[in-house]
Amino acid sequence: MRKEHSNDSGFPGIAFATLPTTGETVAIRYGERIYYRVETTKTAEELNAIYGVTEAQAKTILASVMSGWATPPANQISHDPLRRSS
Repeated sequence: MRKEHSNDSGFPGIAFATLPTTGETVAIRYGERIYYRVETTKTAEELNAIYGVTEAQAKTILASVMSGWATPPANQISHDPLRRSS
């Protein structure tokens, strides 16, 4: 598998999530308005671990694709575990 590089926002280029409504595993590319169904036996959590995506990043990216990228939470999360919010 090819790892997607982080973008200027610090988020990974791709993350995986489980849709709450259907239980499907999907791939989300940062900044895109759609998600892609993934045919795999691995869980979203396993795929995110392979790609180095944290749980907080995956949740934020899923929320952002569902609500639109111009709105929070993608613009407000502290995805750096060492960074403290002010």
